[in-house]
Amino acid sequence: MRNVQSISITIPTNLVERLDKLQKVEMKSCSGIITEAIKQYVEWQQYKRIQKELSLIAKAKNIITEENVNKVIHELR
Repeated sequence: MRNVQSISITIPTNLVERLDKLQKVEMKSCSGIITEAIKQYVEWQQYKRIQKELSLIAKAKNIITEENVNKVIHELR
């Protein structure tokens, strides 16, 4: 059994038209295209969250410039 769930969304008409064209070009279902877009969005949000956390850690350790980064890397080698 597939692990999927059906949902209902509302999107602007012009976006639906663009999705329909893309569906024909890519030869994918609307669900497939939207699923891929949501996965990319979720991964991007996770990336931004991790980047923010690491940026705060780096700032706390005064690792601000590229030179600082290279110095830390050199020290760890």
